[in-house]
Amino acid sequence: MSEPLDVQAALDVVVEQISGKSRPGQVEMATAVARAMESGDHLLVQAGTGTGKSLGYLVPAILRAGRGVNGEGKNRTIVATATLALQRQLTDHDLPRAVESLNPTLKNKVSFAVLKGRSNYVCLDKFHRSDSGAVEDDEDSTLFEVSTSKLGKQAKKLRTWVEQTKTGDRDDFGDDLDGRLWRSIAVSGRECVGASKCAWGQDCFAERAKEIAFDSEIVITNHALLAIDLIDGVPLIPSHDAIVIDEAHELVDRTTNALAGSLDSRAIERAAGMARKFIQPVTHDRLLTVADDLARVVDALPTDGTVARFDSMPQQLTTVLTGVRDVTKVALGEMTTSSQDEQDVAAAKQRAKGNLTEVADAAADLLGTDVHTVRWLDVSRDPVLHHAPLSVANFLAESLFGDTSVVLTSATLAVSGSMDATARNVGIADAGNWTALDVGSPFDFSKQGILYCASHLPPPTAQGMPEEALDELGDLIDAAGGRTLALFSSWRGVERAEEYLGVRFKGRDDRPLIVAQRGDSVSDLVKKFKKTPQASLLGTVSLWQGIDVPGNTCTLVVIDRIPFPRPDDPVMAARSDRVDEAGGSGFASVSLPRAALLLAQGVGRLIRSTEDRGVVAILDSRLATKGYGVKLRKSLPPLWWTTDGDAVRESLKRRDV
Repeated sequence: MSEPLDVQAALDVVVEQISGKSRPGQVEMATAVARAMESGDHLLVQAGTGTGKSLGYLVPAILRAGRGVNGEGKNRTIVATATLALQRQLTDHDLPRAVESLNPTLKNKVSFAVLKGRSNYVCLDKFHRSDSGAVEDDEDSTLFEVSTSKLGKQAKKLRTWVEQTKTGDRDDFGDDLDGRLWRSIAVSGRECVGASKCAWGQDCFAERAKEIAFDSEIVITNHALLAIDLIDGVPLIPSHDAIVIDEAHELVDRTTNALAGSLDSRAIERAAGMARKFIQPVTHDRLLTVADDLARVVDALPTDGTVARFDSMPQQLTTVLTGVRDVTKVALGEMTTSSQDEQDVAAAKQRAKGNLTEVADAAADLLGTDVHTVRWLDVSRDPVLHHAPLSVANFLAESLFGDTSVVLTSATLAVSGSMDATARNVGIADAGNWTALDVGSPFDFSKQGILYCASHLPPPTAQGMPEEALDELGDLIDAAGGRTLALFSSWRGVERAEEYLGVRFKGRDDRPLIVAQRGDSVSDLVKKFKKTPQASLLGTVSLWQGIDVPGNTCTLVVIDRIPFPRPDDPVMAARSDRVDEAGGSGFASVSLPRAALLLAQGVGRLIRSTEDRGVVAILDSRLATKGYGVKLRKSLPPLWWTTDGDAVRESLKRRDV
């Protein structure tokens, strides 16, 4: 083994291996990450597009794992991402190359693994039960019996895949998959009986993934599993010496979702059906009765639009939720386990217990009087009751930012040049041993791109884009010859734009291909976009971040409006109201920072390499006409700013070669 490398030397080795170039911001980031991991401090680091932030934290983690030894072996780092795209980039590209480059210089060889929540893996016990029709839930029992429908074809393909897969990981299935099919062969952690009690325990995909992860030095997981690990206190992820949270701008939302819950009458009916064989008939009947009661009461509640937020729980709802909580507790008390239970019976009981427990917990949380919880009814489809934390800052401050070093990084953490708002929202502001760092970007944004705001347009309304904005969109796509990623704040916006552009370009020989996001996977959409340079891709929230299409294929990025939270978003509205009630500005403290970070993500889709050139067009005049527009622009990459539409279209035409 050669002499140990320092961080910069190690980066040079890895960069040379991948035929890359040294980046000052990457070196600065890696040095700061290594220092934080060594001292146990926390670090909030913004690394702009092109920095190479993945290697900026992976190289220090690999060096630390390969050199140091803790109580159980090598030092371990947990890396949590928000998106599957980044997870795949790390495990398929960045980590293999970095580990291969550095392992020859290390005292201990470093390995890595991916770990997800149990529901992401096939449950072999449930699969074989579903395949034979011997399942506890009537809905599940028929899913694999259909042969000619789209669902039946998916079921057939899924069955073949399960029999061949080595991972059992849903993300490795590749094709679109109806959620009902997956739920019929997967279980949550609460539903799992445990490998030692399961007939298929020795072959369990989730257990195998967990074993590999617990034996690895770098473990790639997701924000949700990290949050659940912190919530439950059960070791879902292995012990570790450092945590890196990439795509950290998503941490608040992902943690909020992990702490949230929901309840509707169908969930109670499902739990009752699964528990029917293991509880008293009278208890089963009571479960169905409270399910009916809940449906009846919820249907009678007044709503303004699709969402109704409860500042105080209506009395009739309190009564019925109390009944739900009490009868589920009775049912759980009747579901005794025995060492004499056959394995299939034990597994069925555990799944029934898991579903009953979720119903009981949801009812109890909805009944709670915690002023830091938001409760609401959503009637956009079937009526569903929800609850979520008003803030996750205190939870993260207490459970995440302890003695273990935590590094949070993203290309978009600063609002108007400051990371204070992000620090408060993620709870790191209350940790004394933390620093913030912005390492910038190697791109010359002012020379590579234009930020254009169509200031002459009327502002968007609750009904969506005005007709004039659709005309502007068509003019811009025409000038660019396609080559456009158009980002919308709603599915309705995508549909209207697709309809308008279809009519506008109908019959033209040079008609640009319009690709609209529907049920397609993001990866499939991006592949189609890349293969057809003259295409225009129309999409919504999932395309605002994580899309990497360098080159002339994406010359124009169009954003329909400033992505302020929807007025009917109950959690964001409650957070804003709380700030207003305290004498502050909910708009400035809640809505504006959130919009700034998401807008920066969307704008960041344009310049992905030093050779990229193009235009970001914002079809929301408020970016130019409102005072807060200045603050939003300070949160964006420093593209050349203009409101001159003619000049922008001429620039796009010159690029269309």
